Amino acid sequence: DIENTGVEGQITCRIGGTWSVDANYSYQHMVYPVLGAPEHKLHAGVLFNRRRWNISTGVEYVGNLYTEVVVNGRGTERRTSFVLWNLDASFRVAEWLTLWMRGENLLAQRYEINAGYPMPRATCMGGIKVNF
Repeated sequence: DIENTGVEGQITCRIGGTWSVDANYSYQHMVYPVLGAPEHKLHAGVLFNRRRWNISTGVEYVGNLYTEVVVNGRGTERRTSFVLWNLDASFRVAEWLTLWMRGENLLAQRYEINAGYPMPRATCMGGIKVNF
């Protein structure tokens, strides 16, 4: 059974032609807990975009995420909360070539979305994007 109610809101503000900020929040009331669903989720981010550069960063709070629920009277109910910080950056070298990098969970939080399956701690990756 699923019986959820909630509210969600988002706001974005452009500051000049280069910066923008955004935030969103969602609250979910669950009569019956749903695996992988949080009660609270809050995000705040900043974006810088100028000429060849595009850089964005954001912090996300996830509160009371159900990582394990009772199904048919079996199992336990587990919840967790955590904060994540992510960063994206790209540089357009030419019309057809872009260099990019991404960092996820830069605070190296230990958390699970599903009980028994830990998510990676801080990870970084990068690459080359070719348009043709």
